[in-house]
Amino acid sequence: MVDALSKIVFNEAYERIKSEKRMRAGDADRLLRLFGDRFTKALQSLDEGRVRKHVFSPSGRLVWTVVGEEREYQILPLATFCSCNDFYFRVLSHEAFLCYHLLAQKIAEALDRYVLLAGDDGDYSTLLSVLRTTAVEKRKLVAEEAENVRKLVETLLGTEDDVSARQLLIKIQVFGFEVLTPRHLAAILVADKKKRFKCKKGLWTLQ
Repeated sequence: MVDALSKIVFNEAYERIKSEKRMRAGDADRLLRLFGDRFTKALQSLDEGRVRKHVFSPSGRLVWTVVGEEREYQILPLATFCSCNDFYFRVLSHEAFLCYHLLAQKIAEALDRYVLLAGDDGDYSTLLSVLRTTAVEKRKLVAEEAENVRKLVETLLGTEDDVSARQLLIKIQVFGFEVLTPRHLAAILVADKKKRFKCKKGLWTLQ
């Protein structure tokens, strides 16, 4: 879970990077300890020019994007929002503070290390349409996979009651589902619209 101290550590490091336009070794170490592989991926995104600031004229509208492993993700810095799966499954559930796309955007803006893409206002709607259409299609696939996970868990619980999320996670990973943590699995089960599952004292059963 993200704690208040983590946010303080990040904010202090971010403000130094922004004011000095450089990253101290000490701040890099702190951010690496705080974010782990997300920090490494964020720096790689900067180095590869995958953080993009789209500026449209004459309105002056801005759109931030980060090209990820699967597609280009929209970033809303003021809302601390990213359209990636890591944001939906782990940042919103407070397992992580930021996804690596958000982290990359924040560092890139602080250091002025991003690709600036200029366009006219007619291009603005086109870009948003592409980003949002792709995001909706991706979320549909995610929703379908989540339902497949629920169906598998329903089958497993049909033969064995009172199973922990960690035990269920081990079982479903054998089938190739990309559910990374017990908390992620629990979030999928809680979100079940059919209300098939219940949890008592950390153990899952069918309703």
